[in-house]
Amino acid sequence: MPPPSPEPLAGRLRRLLNAAGAEDGGQRWWLGGAMLYALGCALLALRQAFASPYMFADDAREHLFWMARYLDPTLFRGDSSADYFQSLAPAGYASLYWLLARAGIEPLLASKWIPAGLSLLAAAYFFGVARRVLRSRAAACLTTMFFTQCIWLSSDLSSATPRAFFYPLFAAFLYYQVRGSMVGVLATITLEALFFPPAALLSLGVLAWDCWRWENGPRLTRERRVYLLFAAALALTLLCLLPYQMRVSAFGPLVTYDAARAMPEFGPNGRVPFFFTSWWDYWVGGNGGVHNLPTRPPWFLVAFLWPVLRRFPDRFPLLQAIPRGVRPIPQVIAAALTLFALSHLLLFHLYLPNRYTQAATRVVLVLLGGAVMLALVDGALRWAEARRHPRDGRLVALGLAIALLLVAAYPLLLPVFPTGGYLEGKNGGLYRFFTRQPATIRIASLADEANNLPLLCRRSNIVGAECAVPFHPGYYLPLRARAMEIARAQYSGDLHVLQQCLREQKVDYWLLDRAAFSERYWKKSRLLRQLRLSAPEQSLGESKGAVTFLERPPPGAVVYEDSRFVVLDARRLLALPPGPVAQAVSP
Repeated sequence: MPPPSPEPLAGRLRRLLNAAGAEDGGQRWWLGGAMLYALGCALLALRQAFASPYMFADDAREHLFWMARYLDPTLFRGDSSADYFQSLAPAGYASLYWLLARAGIEPLLASKWIPAGLSLLAAAYFFGVARRVLRSRAAACLTTMFFTQCIWLSSDLSSATPRAFFYPLFAAFLYYQVRGSMVGVLATITLEALFFPPAALLSLGVLAWDCWRWENGPRLTRERRVYLLFAAALALTLLCLLPYQMRVSAFGPLVTYDAARAMPEFGPNGRVPFFFTSWWDYWVGGNGGVHNLPTRPPWFLVAFLWPVLRRFPDRFPLLQAIPRGVRPIPQVIAAALTLFALSHLLLFHLYLPNRYTQAATRVVLVLLGGAVMLALVDGALRWAEARRHPRDGRLVALGLAIALLLVAAYPLLLPVFPTGGYLEGKNGGLYRFFTRQPATIRIASLADEANNLPLLCRRSNIVGAECAVPFHPGYYLPLRARAMEIARAQYSGDLHVLQQCLREQKVDYWLLDRAAFSERYWKKSRLLRQLRLSAPEQSLGESKGAVTFLERPPPGAVVYEDSRFVVLDARRLLALPPGPVAQAVSP
């Protein structure tokens, strides 16, 4: 009896792909490969985060600086910005940093390590989701690689702010949801409410839409367990969010829709660009839109082939084999769009509308893209197997190997990876000077560099563009008034005006940019641009040839200077005899 002919290469590869979803001991190898890839990306991120002692994530200047209070309770006393952003911090997020601070890990250092850990957790859970949705270990591994690239190509994860916890917690929620684990779902929704409330609301939306079935039209399911799960999740979320809402309410009510429309801070050039004249910008591109579709990594785009490939079931049968496996995808889409609509109806009460569509879009496109890639690979292997020619199988295998190599090496082909929005403070001498000063000092400045001082020096900046968010008028309007007073004092030729500002604002040091008196400086200073939107008729940066007092500060008041900045001691300025030096000229 002749020996059986060897299985064609295409057939062996198709079996390796395990499209049918059979279980065997090889799954841990695929999971291990996905986790090893995620670890490599995390190491690249860590290298970037620790490239300089003054490296930090952009949003850390808002959500992290006040946590220095965990190390020294005397810091930021009477600092309204620190009080405000501390009240905005979800309880779980703040508690994590508090515990790390108690263990001797300062918040800025912790913020560099946390994203790496979150990325590994997100990759592990996402592998589990993809494994159950796509019914293939190999496809789950490849999709997890897509997902890992995706989360490091946005600033969400590397920010180490509450939104960084969305991906691991939402992936965990989806994993327990597709597994049918009630305990796991309730635990992850509780964590979402404690770390990033919009994620909890999105998960609640998924559970709400899970109560519906589409069989000759929409109808409510008869499964009692589904309703019990939704009710329990809703109760836990409300229980976690009630204390959070009470803390935030200390700064008064949110800005109303009519007031926000009248505020230039919410206009196209404002601090929170929300209202646009263009339909596309408002509903798609801005903070109130569904947000532009991500284009990196480019494998996202294959997801849009899903409806096309479904029209050819004979050539791409895998998409017909997993229709129930992708049930979470329409639920996520429906939940995201529902919350998008509700956040417009309840403007700012559910934060910004794009918070519910932007991250969810990435998750959906990665899962759909993984399914399409799986179907394309399976279709190519079926074609080679049907040809019954060894050369065809080898060519397909070679093409798949090259494609996989390109996918895996994609981060190395980019000029910067991760693109997480890390910034580097470049004025070490200035930071060391302020760090040596008492913890209770207050710094006045219009320079953008002042935004970095609370985080890098742990000293209060009276007002900065980073913290000047206009959602609560009770917080923002007094802050804007202080900024206006500082701007008028800096560009006044009357020493009396400056000294009055120093007393009223209780200023200890004035940080002055040497370029602050150029005619176009207001275009470079974020804070001045924001102030000029509210007061375009006032002189807030264009001196137009007039000599202001601070343009030529008395040498005796200078306590620090370098090629770019000058620091003035407020006590020495207050000791000067008052008198006009030059009259500021309004533009």
